[in-house]
Amino acid sequence: MALDQSKFTALILLSAAEREGLEEALLNVLAPFSLKIEEKQKISLRGRLILGILISCDPAHVLAIEEDLNQFGAQQGVDVAIDYSEEDSN
Repeated sequence: MALDQSKFTALILLSAAEREGLEEALLNVLAPFSLKIEEKQKISLRGRLILGILISCDPAHVLAIEEDLNQFGAQQGVDVAIDYSEEDSN
């Protein structure tokens, strides 16, 4: 039996006016899901925050994750964008 060697990832980009606790709040949105944070980068310039989080996750969870992130963005008044990729790791 061959194992599926593909890796599904989502790049989450958040842009907002910088304020205390925003990164933690975003991570709390992701906490209920079975995923792995692959990389996290943060840029803070002139009072603005750009946060990038690369996660690997089950493609079946994508709609639920996206829905929760969009709701978070609307509630917090921040911009959230998500980009997906499936990479062959053979």
